[in-house]
Amino acid sequence: DPTGMFKYAILLMERSGSKEDRAKADELMKKSADLGNASAQFNYGQVLVADSPGEKGLRAALPYYEKSAEQGIADAQYAVSQIYIGLKDLPEEKTRRAREWLLRAARAGFDTAQLDLGMWLVNGTGGERDYEAGFKWLKRAAGGGNAVAQSKLAQLYIHAIGTKADPVEAGKWFVLARRAGLNDPSLEDFYLGLSDTQQKAAVDAANKYRSGS
Repeated sequence: DPTGMFKYAILLMERSGSKEDRAKADELMKKSADLGNASAQFNYGQVLVADSPGEKGLRAALPYYEKSAEQGIADAQYAVSQIYIGLKDLPEEKTRRAREWLLRAARAGFDTAQLDLGMWLVNGTGGERDYEAGFKWLKRAAGGGNAVAQSKLAQLYIHAIGTKADPVEAGKWFVLARRAGLNDPSLEDFYLGLSDTQQKAAVDAANKYRSGS
């Protein structure tokens, strides 16, 4: 049973660090993946990447990621998008679909995919630039608590990219990102250049946002 194989492989991975358990887990994971289990396909791709870091591992893992992505696993969809855009010499029909796979992962609620999609749209990676759509995806990821997206969103508000310039909103997202442990020196300089009234408004907005008001 593919699902049983997958679950037992996970138990073996979690139970022990022994070489025997790891070898058995990898064997079961591959069997489950080859029998069509979507989660096993993604996880076996991860095994291949871990065993052979770099391009070799990515190329070996790609078919498993692709099969998993086709079955709706968001992590696999994200992995496919990154490999399609990053590996050289892939067929053009694959590279053209990089943004499509990233969009699928983003729509599934994967915040890292939402962050990357926002940046791809702003920078024109994998397709045409779309500042407004990029802003919306970054705001969605930022609203979900992604600190990097919060920091990037602050920059968009500063430079009026995909939205109107708004120093208080920029300050709010900078404060939220800093509270989450991410402090961008350029944003720190921007924030310190705000008036006392603007800084207070930004902090108040951040406090209200965090409390859900």
